[in-house]
Amino acid sequence: MKTNRKMECTEIKELLMPYAMQELSDAENEQIRLHIDSCDDCKQELEEIKSFLSVINTVEEESPSNNLKANFENILAEEIKSLETPVVELHPKNDWKSFLRIAASIAIVCGAFFLGKMSNYSEDTSNDNQQQEVLALLENQSASKRILAISKTTTAATDDFRIIDALINKMFIDKNSNVRLAAVEALVRFSTIEKVRDSFIKALETEQEPSVQIELIQILADIQEKRALVPMKKLLENEETPNYVKQELAYSIPNLI
Repeated sequence: MKTNRKMECTEIKELLMPYAMQELSDAENEQIRLHIDSCDDCKQELEEIKSFLSVINTVEEESPSNNLKANFENILAEEIKSLETPVVELHPKNDWKSFLRIAASIAIVCGAFFLGKMSNYSEDTSNDNQQQEVLALLENQSASKRILAISKTTTAATDDFRIIDALINKMFIDKNSNVRLAAVEALVRFSTIEKVRDSFIKALETEQEPSVQIELIQILADIQEKRALVPMKKLLENEETPNYVKQELAYSIPNLI
């Protein structure tokens, strides 16, 4: 990006999340710093982003955290209006106007049928394109872009296993704990699926980040997954487990017994 061109507010706002996560170049950082010094609107938005990230990254000492729910943008589903076919009144006489009305009605019904077929095809194509976009974005080098991709999975069908597998993959292997946490929260809506429940249990056995551990503990307790008792008790007995995680375990374990 050229440093001699002054960026506008719209450009600055698009870069505030990666700026707060320290993913930009020195030149971009300098431009943003200069801009927010003179722009109250961008400065306020940056503070809100920092506040959001601090909630995810910080857990108070000796205190169990609440569910860390990120406010992701909601994607509204488009509604397809139903087509109404007019009722044609039939007369006993061989009235040529009646035949025309009947023919027109048949044309409308046929047209509605083919329009519906085309709409379904367009919708399926759009959904497939959106899925491909989300899957590609999940592999982006920017952690903020991966979190954005996870937020877009809120409209995925409950039998969309490509999305589910991608989220499980992010929950296990993503290097950024915020991305792993976002993946855990996104998978909650699929918690009736056995594969997802198994993944939650295995993730609790391997996860080292306390904020993600607490989220997994709360979810497993909420969905009454009794198989989680074994890894929960092991985590409780582990001397390296932080006290605030142990407090969450002590609160959740009795609910599963």
